[in-house]
Amino acid sequence: MAPTPTVAEAQASAPPRPKGRGLFSRTLGWRDPPSDLELVQAAYVLRHGERTPVRRRLTTADPPIPSTWNLCHVSRDFERSVLHMVGSDHLPTMTQIQRRIEVAGQPGEGPEIGRQGDCLLGELTDRGRISMLRLGQALRKRYIDDEHLLPHQFEERDQAKLYLRSTAMGRTIQSLDQVIAGLLGPQIRTFVPHEYIRNPLDEDMLPNPRTCPRLHKLMQKFAAEAARLYNPQLASYDQFVAPSDCGHVPRVNASPAVSGLIDTIWAMQAHDLPIPTAFQHSPLLRLMERAVLHEWFGGYRAPDPDERRQYRRLALGPFVERLYRPMERRAMRGEAEPLRLSVFLGHDATLVGLCHILDVFNDRWPAFHAGVALELFHDRQETAPVTEQHWPGYFVRCRYGDEELQLPGCRAAGQHYPGRPELCTLDAFRAVVIDRLQHPDQLTFQDECTMI
Repeated sequence: MAPTPTVAEAQASAPPRPKGRGLFSRTLGWRDPPSDLELVQAAYVLRHGERTPVRRRLTTADPPIPSTWNLCHVSRDFERSVLHMVGSDHLPTMTQIQRRIEVAGQPGEGPEIGRQGDCLLGELTDRGRISMLRLGQALRKRYIDDEHLLPHQFEERDQAKLYLRSTAMGRTIQSLDQVIAGLLGPQIRTFVPHEYIRNPLDEDMLPNPRTCPRLHKLMQKFAAEAARLYNPQLASYDQFVAPSDCGHVPRVNASPAVSGLIDTIWAMQAHDLPIPTAFQHSPLLRLMERAVLHEWFGGYRAPDPDERRQYRRLALGPFVERLYRPMERRAMRGEAEPLRLSVFLGHDATLVGLCHILDVFNDRWPAFHAGVALELFHDRQETAPVTEQHWPGYFVRCRYGDEELQLPGCRAAGQHYPGRPELCTLDAFRAVVIDRLQHPDQLTFQDECTMI
């Protein structure tokens, strides 16, 4: 097993980390590889598009944040598949439905009906839909029009060339729908792609403490640590924040928590809406961001290397392995491996965890519709044979948004393409995402989860 460096060692020896929040431009940050390399596979791990806040907060601030956001016009008029009775048969058909938001009234009063275009809490907005559609169009331009990784005309036999998956949340499912619409373009009405969704208890795109008691205990530890470290610092801003939030003071473990406050602020900023005066102080926002990063993700960079490796393994290890295995299959099987493009629609926690495992996280919260790209290349001139433990001639390139990543685990000579440190050998990439995360005693994920 490759040894895991300490946090200090990794930071001292690491290449520069990305500077941004993971946003892609229309070019997806593509740079032509060396002429002897051909693109054979790609995977994208994306955060959903812009959404509304997940709770009502700061409604008494100056200026107040509206309790209802009127930014969801697209999702209100749609066709829904329903069953109709025709004789003795139940037949599926498409029915036009208009959805409206209903708000509970005061005791003894009837509910209030919202305006056309009002959003639910945590809902993908029209802007979020457009962002994800543009991402899909950029994928089409790059991997269909320019690189010819995928066919211009999809047929049923091409299903295995795509793997499209979302977590079981409305905003991620709708985001993936929009990516698919942009990727397929005019074919969206003639080719029916398969979209995969797991039950929440089976989900591996997010840390799943409900099914892993050991992970739950570790997460509680670092949340408590964040409160101990950051609550005293946050207290210095009480006089600014409390008047804006019904007298509540900003704390990691309070209600409303700092995580909820900053989530609301980021949602406002993403939609170019004015934020309360108290939160226009950038040092406060940066302090809140650091506090929540420690609360939610502190275990990924635990000082103890064994604990750090265990946290990474239990939080996102199965998903990272799922990203890697298709690359290995392509190296072993060549053209017989059909998969060409995978798109995983997840959350901020998905990207933060992945960046930590790659040792490139930059302590900045991922933006809406941010993502990590992983591309597999093959050297046409390579003649050495591929084995089950060695894949000469295969290279992995990662980007966080448009920024190429130089992984610390691929920095040494022989671990990347000569002169191109962003192109990890597949062997070195495996060491980063598989070998380094292995349990020293080869315990299974399930067995380790029960070790409290």
